[in-house]
Amino acid sequence: MIIDALTKKILILAANPIGTTKLRLDEEFREIQAGLERAQKRNQFILEQRWAVRPRDIQHAMLDINPQIVHFSGHGAGDEGLVFEDETGQAKLVDGEALAGLFELFAEQVECVVLNGCYSQVQAEVIAQHIPYVIGMSQAIGDQAAIEFAVGFYDALGAGRPIEFAYKLGCNAIRMSGIAEHLTPVLIKKPEPMGTIVLPNSAVGSQSAKHDLISSSVNQRIEVFFSYAHEDEKLRDELTKQLKTMIRQKLITAWYDRDITAGSEWAGQIDKHLNTAQIVLLLISPDFINSDYCYDIEMKRAMERHQAGEACVVPIILRPTDWKGTPFENLQALPKDAIPVTKQPNRDQAFLDIANEIRRVVEKLKK
Repeated sequence: MIIDALTKKILILAANPIGTTKLRLDEEFREIQAGLERAQKRNQFILEQRWAVRPRDIQHAMLDINPQIVHFSGHGAGDEGLVFEDETGQAKLVDGEALAGLFELFAEQVECVVLNGCYSQVQAEVIAQHIPYVIGMSQAIGDQAAIEFAVGFYDALGAGRPIEFAYKLGCNAIRMSGIAEHLTPVLIKKPEPMGTIVLPNSAVGSQSAKHDLISSSVNQRIEVFFSYAHEDEKLRDELTKQLKTMIRQKLITAWYDRDITAGSEWAGQIDKHLNTAQIVLLLISPDFINSDYCYDIEMKRAMERHQAGEACVVPIILRPTDWKGTPFENLQALPKDAIPVTKQPNRDQAFLDIANEIRRVVEKLKK
């Protein structure tokens, strides 16, 4: 093969250490390889792989291959890192900061990093400080879903489509296969140096704050979307009252499903506003967690937009709720210290404090 400036090298790093759940990594590689071989622009890609990868093997491969796309297949352990192997084949964790430091050294050549492992969004967020496009998984992802995403993603690249299109096709491939995990992959883009702002830490987690960048016109009203369970409607109304001053000042518009007019198709209206709102408020309660629509549809779509830098997601804890391990766990929740509103000594004051924090986010966006 003649290698020219248009040729891209894809490096696949695979690890399935002793004692970890067996993964179908060979099938994933075989499907990716087959897709690229039949692709319209197959001559523009070179596929390389390294198996049973140890931390030092990553460095060697980066130096030897000089890839433009790096793909990790294996296990992820959330905050603890990605699972590689040690000298004896046992699990060896490498955290996001270490990986980000490595990719920073190769930032001039690497265009995209794909972390096809469970809970790898944590590492993706850190790596995205240096790499234009990074894909991670917001939660556990099944073997078949991981394969479907990879096949769809590289099929699109092989057809000459850009990375953002390839990401969307990969997610759609999961959905087309009948697997309800199409919102698990998240695409994080490197922050733009101009024309964007960083949302305040009060509204997002410390790592997410580096990437949740939103462009906004100073003259445009900020749309605020309420995602809530109907059992919490009275609490939602109390919060809306505290936001009324900003509504009167034409700083924001507030939208929730009670605004749907008679004769409108309700799901379409919700989707429309969920996909355009700059701020999404998740009103967390046991009923919210219990609602399949709130949790599996609205919340997951909101988090997808949050990670893409299209919206700011703000969890508001209304009632005592177990939200440990949820996709929004790492976001800074309101009220202060995430003490539920119903447990506050003064409920009006609690909602006022929440409204003040939302005003801070709005003012940042307006700048």
